[in-house]
Amino acid sequence: MQWAEYRQRRGSLNVGRRVEQSIGNLMAFYHNGKVEAHKRVDPLELMPHEDDIEISFEEQMAGLVDVN
Repeated sequence: MQWAEYRQRRGSLNVGRRVEQSIGNLMAFYHNGKVEAHKRVDPLELMPHEDDIEISFEEQMAGLVDVN
């Protein structure tokens, strides 16, 4: 079921997506090694075609509770 859902959403092993992920990770690794801790970037910020990570309301509330 998961494989069928993946293929329907992303296509067959989507090579372009894999390249984008690899390059985004390398760019973030390089950038984060050159800057101070508060200026670091998340690799997902450098992947324009990648979907945002969906977080449920409960997960968001759990994160707020842990921080406080």
